[in-house]
Amino acid sequence: MATKKKIQVTVNLKDREELNPYLDPNYQKVVVINAFHPFWGYCEVAESMIKRFNEEPANNNKIDWVSIECSQIQDIIPKDCKFGAKPKYFIFVKGELFETPIDGINLPKITEQINKSYARFEEPVL
Repeated sequence: MATKKKIQVTVNLKDREELNPYLDPNYQKVVVINAFHPFWGYCEVAESMIKRFNEEPANNNKIDWVSIECSQIQDIIPKDCKFGAKPKYFIFVKGELFETPIDGINLPKITEQINKSYARFEEPVL
């Protein structure tokens, strides 16, 4: 019997160089960064939540989910941000941090912030 291939919906990044294209001010998607502490590692449980979120037609092709070790993003997140066992989610729009970090897998809060962030793409350019 063939085993099912696990579909990964989050792009696992090794370093800041791989993250930089997602932070470009001209990048036309919402970027959700799943930042984790190296001791605890990447949260695989989040994959099922992200997969369900991406299956919604309204979210199709509007979001990129990336995962990176917290030490690689210290210069772009709030200085008082502390990492532990739970991952933190940071939403970036057009290269800027959109909202405060979200602790752990909080789908309602992540959904709320992502929905708000979509409006940034509709704002007129001055």
